Amino acid sequence: MMARVSLLGLCLLSITQTTASAQVLTFAAPGDSVTLPCALTSSRDCSSVKWSVAGEFHSLTEVVRSPRLVLLQDCSLRIEQLEVNDARLYVCASGALSSNVSLQLLNITENPNVEEGKIELHCFLNKYRGLSTCKNTGIHLNWTTEDNTPIHGNRFNFGHPSECFSKLIINHKPTDHHRKWKCRLTQGDAVKASVSYTTTVPDGVEEVFSAAGESVSLTCSHTSSPGVGVVWAAGERLQISPDQGQSGAFRVNPDLSLTIGRVSAQHAGQYRCSAAQKVLNTVRLHVLDVTSQRAPGQGNVTLTCVLTCANACEGDFNLTWSGRSKTSWQSGSTWANNTLTSTLVLPVGSAAPEEMSCSVQREEEVTASKTWRRSCLKFDAAPQTLAWLGLPLGLLTCGTAGGVFMYRKRKKRRDHDAGNQQTGFGMSHVYEVVHYLNNEELQQGRPTEGEAAATDSFYHLPQADKQQ
Repeated sequence: MMARVSLLGLCLLSITQTTASAQVLTFAAPGDSVTLPCALTSSRDCSSVKWSVAGEFHSLTEVVRSPRLVLLQDCSLRIEQLEVNDARLYVCASGALSSNVSLQLLNITENPNVEEGKIELHCFLNKYRGLSTCKNTGIHLNWTTEDNTPIHGNRFNFGHPSECFSKLIINHKPTDHHRKWKCRLTQGDAVKASVSYTTTVPDGVEEVFSAAGESVSLTCSHTSSPGVGVVWAAGERLQISPDQGQSGAFRVNPDLSLTIGRVSAQHAGQYRCSAAQKVLNTVRLHVLDVTSQRAPGQGNVTLTCVLTCANACEGDFNLTWSGRSKTSWQSGSTWANNTLTSTLVLPVGSAAPEEMSCSVQREEEVTASKTWRRSCLKFDAAPQTLAWLGLPLGLLTCGTAGGVFMYRKRKKRRDHDAGNQQTGFGMSHVYEVVHYLNNEELQQGRPTEGEAAATDSFYHLPQADKQQ
């Protein structure tokens, strides 16, 4: 019975291939989502369209719709969360018309049989029931770091037995622990699929890079009894367990990872996650920061990029600037104790770029970046602000001095005139003096139009500074 079904499927497949358009190749990776096109443009009603998938001995099985397999309005087939067994030939058919789509998945595996001190990764295209014969042309497999930087260096070797298969051989070091490597499939200039693999090294050390001011999470390997007896430690500075929850900037999460909020250079160091006196994971945290400084009276600003390493900074670390203007001057990277430093001198004013970024590279891979923005130079406007503040202050001082002088002059003249009159001293005279003084003070409280503007300016400028 199985032979008859397989033979029938083979016949149907042969018939559909004779009436189908050119086979479409679709590349993806396990865990991805993909849409398989149905090239039956004459079919407007998808109710007559059926999708089938080729299995063993080329037998065809109708695709059963599910939350993971969805027929879209244009009759294409959407597959969510791809699995290795999804890499097959799919047939979209309606009556005598059909179209074929070959779905091929990109995979990475690690060869367990390698000599000591090496890691060997295999990247290949996979079909149903294992590695397929490579009939593809115009595709290429290449290896990169996590940020898509091509892998270079003496400790890396490559092998390309075919267009569908590639090897990466690594002379590993302790810091390759929990490091991600990526294999990408390109066709022409376009990346069609990519897949990542995380290597582990016995007694290795995981490296984590973070920019100052950000939050970072450090992972702890899983145990048979999660959360039981697990302790995070960083020398004598920190010892915290999950039952303590949060301690200052540190927090242990339910998955046993350690989160550090608003990282600073003081947090750089080596952290250990352990249980029952067994180290589960060791993490080196390196922190990147950028500061600015401008000497008084100078027209330049100096940016300083500092990487504070957990221990001594390794020789394959490097600091680079991006976004700099043509008039900037950059120094090389310098090592001192556990820091790596690079400086950049920029002009201020309109010639200065809006922002500058400093990045730390490990074997040419960008692992962290910190951005400085020109808006941080608020103190550049200080001399101008003081000058504008001085103008209303001067006007206010001059106006006040002039008012006092005029008041004294008028009062002296009135006292002289009063001396020529009778010397009687009654309540009416007291009232006149008080009334006169009130009028004088009222006039002093009404500044001229120019003085009012100056006073308003004096009021608004400090308010603006306060708002800023």
